[in-house]
Amino acid sequence: MRRMTLATCFGLAAVAFSVQAHDHHDHHAHHDHHGHHMTDYSAQFAAATLTDQVRVEQCWVRLLPAHIPSAGYFILHNDTDQPIEVLAAATPSYDDVMLHETIEEDGMAKMVMADTIQIPAKGTLTFKPGGLHAMFEQPTGALKVGDTMPMELLLANEQKVSVDCKVNPANARSYN
Repeated sequence: MRRMTLATCFGLAAVAFSVQAHDHHDHHAHHDHHGHHMTDYSAQFAAATLTDQVRVEQCWVRLLPAHIPSAGYFILHNDTDQPIEVLAAATPSYDDVMLHETIEEDGMAKMVMADTIQIPAKGTLTFKPGGLHAMFEQPTGALKVGDTMPMELLLANEQKVSVDCKVNPANARSYN
């Protein structure tokens, strides 16, 4: 039953995320099935410049069958003396990428859209199973275990970082 509930939930998410605004403004906005406001960041990604002040390490993706969202994990290092906000993630391998957080509510783990994701000044932020993670939906091709998947993270200061993520099997619990 749990699997059915998750599949239904992800199905609704996929429907919500495939709805696109039909105007040509930079700020297409729509809502996910939880009623969260969402923004299309493609224009910001295009305008952002690559930075070396944020480093991404140990990026990996838990590859699941195409109809089930895959999850991505990584460690972010902020080498500046200011906190840096992470706004969005994107990869050519999936049409939809969301930054989620697993929280516990009433003894149940549930996923929510992460509202603000900040890498502390001179600090690190870890995306890991059971915590912050990237959710990948609607694959554009057929990734295989052992492949490398490129990903970009959009930062609030009109900068972005690029990383290659290792594609791990569905039962993987860590980068290695």
